Amino acid sequence: MSGVELDAWQIPILVTAAVVLVEVVVNLVLRHRGGRPPSQRVRTVGFGVLVVLTVVVFVAALGPSRADQLSSVAAAVAAVVALWLTYRSYNTATKQAEQEKPAAPGPDDPGES
Repeated sequence: MSGVELDAWQIPILVTAAVVLVEVVVNLVLRHRGGRPPSQRVRTVGFGVLVVLTVVVFVAALGPSRADQLSSVAAAVAAVVALWLTYRSYNTATKQAEQEKPAAPGPDDPGES
């Protein structure tokens, strides 16, 4: 490493500074383009860059051993969230299938003859 270490309290400051810089750049670009908002792809790439920057700075501040422990906890949380989302998706699909299923004709209904 280069010998530069970050403390945990510095992470929010660096992320806030990055967000402010990105906002300034976006405002300059919008002013230059005539006020049209950027495309969805540009916004997605910008958000992705901010996420990567946040993760890199966060892992660098934690150090390798704590980052490894945190990734284990994050993987467990992600597994629980994935299980919950799968359960919700299954319930939604089941409810939709029940709503689309035609009702059986009762004794009062003549049905189609």
